[in-house]
Amino acid sequence: MKGVLKKTRAIAAMLLLAVLTVFAVPLKSDADYYNQDEILYYGIEAHLLDTGSVQFTYTIDWKVLDSKNGGVSWVKIGIPNSNAENFRSLTSDTIKSVKYYSDKGTYARVDFKKEYMAGEVIHFSFGFTQHNLFSKPNSSRTKVTTINMLNEQENWDRLYVYDFTPGWFTYIPVDRYEIKWDATKVAKCNEALNGQYYYKSGSLGTNQKVFFKVGYAPESYNFTNKNVSHWDEFFKLNGQIIFAIAFVIFALVVRIKYGDSYYGHGGGHYHGGGCACACACACACAGGGRAGCSKKDFYGTKVSSKRLRKVLRSGAKDAESETL
Repeated sequence: MKGVLKKTRAIAAMLLLAVLTVFAVPLKSDADYYNQDEILYYGIEAHLLDTGSVQFTYTIDWKVLDSKNGGVSWVKIGIPNSNAENFRSLTSDTIKSVKYYSDKGTYARVDFKKEYMAGEVIHFSFGFTQHNLFSKPNSSRTKVTTINMLNEQENWDRLYVYDFTPGWFTYIPVDRYEIKWDATKVAKCNEALNGQYYYKSGSLGTNQKVFFKVGYAPESYNFTNKNVSHWDEFFKLNGQIIFAIAFVIFALVVRIKYGDSYYGHGGGHYHGGGCACACACACACAGGGRAGCSKKDFYGTKVSSKRLRKVLRSGAKDAESETL
């Protein structure tokens, strides 16, 4: 009994040291996140499909300003919601792959064919289909046929409205943005008409958002909602983590049932490292940003593996000696 208590205390001390090792590292301030990158151009083009879903095309010129801690190998760009599909690359010379990505938000994840370093500009373009972006009209307003007889809010209430906020960048300025929305069948839009598009442009400071609103009469399209499942992407990104958790649970069950004898003489050790995907942590930007934050340690939470192994090894030896 005494040996069990000593072993328990040794394990508890080992876990406490590991936790303290993690939280003893100071967090970095917001100043560390700025001046990493600059977006020279941020272009968005939108076309409605017959179902009311939107076919988006994003074109971006992304300049890397700082690569002291590593370059840019993939980025995430904020999209309206998770009901998005048919992601495709439109610049095969720069994009390796593009897909839906969920990381405390909804994003398009763009992986590049190479890592870009300071001074280099990444030109890339991709498209996807976005569902469930519209809000339905107020039924009490749809019977009114003369839009000019209504006040501003009543005009919007009788329409299917798209309130679109493109992904923004918390720590990255945008030198120039352009939003082009196909004017076909548009009943109302507060932006200027430029040829076949309603158009808005300008520049954005860090963490600044832009808004775009457009409305359609109910009879314009067959407005239909569609929910998209991304379980396949979840398992692709987290499969190794799920497997590791399952292995640990299995090992614990076996150990409880059979004891140390199951593992053979002297027990055993598992050596491994890394994480399940290229960047499993939350990156610096709410609406998008460069990835690889685990590599660059943007949040200041990186723990020295040598230090941690030393603490764990020391605790394990103490626990073993107490049981002898």
